[in-house]
Amino acid sequence: DAGRYKLQVLFVSLWILIPGAAISEALPKYDRVRILETPRVIQDAELIDHNENPFLLSSLRGKVTLVFFGFTNCEEICSPAMERMRRLRTSNRVEADKMAYVIISVDGERDTPEVMREYLQKISPDFIGLTGDSAAVKPISSNFRASFYKERSGSDNDDYDVTHSTQMFMLDPAGRVRAEMYGASVEAMSGVALALLQ
Repeated sequence: DAGRYKLQVLFVSLWILIPGAAISEALPKYDRVRILETPRVIQDAELIDHNENPFLLSSLRGKVTLVFFGFTNCEEICSPAMERMRRLRTSNRVEADKMAYVIISVDGERDTPEVMREYLQKISPDFIGLTGDSAAVKPISSNFRASFYKERSGSDNDDYDVTHSTQMFMLDPAGRVRAEMYGASVEAMSGVALALLQ
């Protein structure tokens, strides 16, 4: 009857208007993937890319973006993470022009644009390397809910290591964090990316 129809329309309207309600339910579930119930808005910020050009995070909008906070001297955590990103890129599961792959250095003192460029040449020419000093990167990492800090390993100021978060972050085309990847498979990462593109 008319009353029941109006109630159904009201329910559907409210469900659509609840931020992230319909979207979060649509994202597939995978092992080692945390889907955010509420999309995390990322504030715009500027860093320097591996070609020594200013780079705004907002320029990534329009694509699904995989972001990792790491550094070029990190073998134990960063090398496997970058290899997973490379395998996703070369799998062709997601169209190349619809996805971006970004590493933000947490060791800007050593990771100059030139160092980042040489590092990425060995992994993928399509990847974006961003760098800056700690004062610039800290607020960005906090916005993502990532963390990093230096650990001195000697008396020399240049003798240090960097401890950092290990997860990757997947942004939707609107530039919001929608998922965190904890060593997720290529199938899982591509599955979430494709769902975000639909």
